[in-house]
Amino acid sequence: MAGRFVRASKYRHVFGKSTRKEFCYDNLHISRNAWDTNLVKVNPEYLSVNWDASGGGAFAVIPLNERGKLPDQIPLFRGHTAAVLDTDWNPFHDNIIASASDDGKVFIWEVPEGFTLHTDAEEITDVAPVSKLAGHPRKVGQVLFNPAAENILASASGDFTVKLWDVSTGQSPLALKHNDIVQSLSWNASGSMLVTTSRDKKIRVWDVRQEKPVHEAPGHGGAKNSRAVWLGEHNRFATTGFSRMSERQIALWEPGRTEPIGGFTMLDSISGVCMPFWDDGSNCLYLAGKG
Repeated sequence: MAGRFVRASKYRHVFGKSTRKEFCYDNLHISRNAWDTNLVKVNPEYLSVNWDASGGGAFAVIPLNERGKLPDQIPLFRGHTAAVLDTDWNPFHDNIIASASDDGKVFIWEVPEGFTLHTDAEEITDVAPVSKLAGHPRKVGQVLFNPAAENILASASGDFTVKLWDVSTGQSPLALKHNDIVQSLSWNASGSMLVTTSRDKKIRVWDVRQEKPVHEAPGHGGAKNSRAVWLGEHNRFATTGFSRMSERQIALWEPGRTEPIGGFTMLDSISGVCMPFWDDGSNCLYLAGKG
């Protein structure tokens, strides 16, 4: 019809395709811990996996070029006294990774030079942490490096705080206090602001130079977990969560607004947590279902 135009989208017909088996990683003993966090993290060199390990918490680091079936026994990054709940790679150093655990500790690790899972040694030698950050009295559920400021790490705990650490000194000069357990956190691209979601159903935006939120708004109304992710260089962030009727929702926010742009959008009625991931390369927001 004359005068009507349809905006074309290059993502209109995008669909997922399973990777061939030879490009997969097999024989992984992934943690079965029920804490809602990311079990896997990746950087340009390595893949980290929360491991189902006995005798305390551990995680595995897999060089990306070592695809296929892993050996039955591999060196683990071991040192926590309880399950590892989250890991995050240092964006400035591909061989540095932080871990969070049910034991209330945050550990910093260095991947040894020439690290491989395939070794001829009779005894497998595990990797120990290079530093330990102690300051949370309860479990630490998330860790996240600042994308722009080297050695700055955020950790979220069951003590209702997010601590900001200077990894080089082991000190935590700031603690961002919440009213309930922090469920997720995400930095903006410049590393100057942090968005958090909490079990008290509030969404908070923090200027990390202060210990009070610069913006606070009611979030998703459901009782299940909510997640947030900043949309790269955009001055916006997205949240996922549940309605009071247990419907999965997504919302788009601008800092300073008391309501999401266009309101809360219902996705479906599946019970699993919906996890948002932002990709700067494609400028796309991806949603992954859990459960």
